[in-house]
Amino acid sequence: PVPSKVTFNFYLPHEKPYSGAEVDMVLLPAVTGDFGVMPGHVPTAAQLRPGVLTVQEDDSTTKKFFVSSGFAFVHADSTTDVCAIEAFPVEELDKSTVEAGLADYTAKLASASAGGDDYEAAAAQIGVEVYS
Repeated sequence: PVPSKVTFNFYLPHEKPYSGAEVDMVLLPAVTGDFGVMPGHVPTAAQLRPGVLTVQEDDSTTKKFFVSSGFAFVHADSTTDVCAIEAFPVEELDKSTVEAGLADYTAKLASASAGGDDYEAAAAQIGVEVYS
């Protein structure tokens, strides 16, 4: 039988925001495309890209975290483990700081691309992806 909830574990180097929490759904930003995990999801391992991880705890409670990178493991028993390098609640992010970071890396990308510096262009592209 398929469980009615996903058992969710969310690991960070300095804390564990969720440990064995029973949630309705988890939305994950993977390098292969965003996907949702609900009870009965096929077992999966996915690399996370910078983006928003959403935890639908129940019908009325949703929490969102910006994750920089990491991995997600979905198990056959509807347990989902997420290991992230960094994660911050979205409501704690400062909009003006994010906009300034995006503008800075966009300018760096344009400059490095025009100058033919592949290394700097790649580094700037990563910055653009993180701030987008």
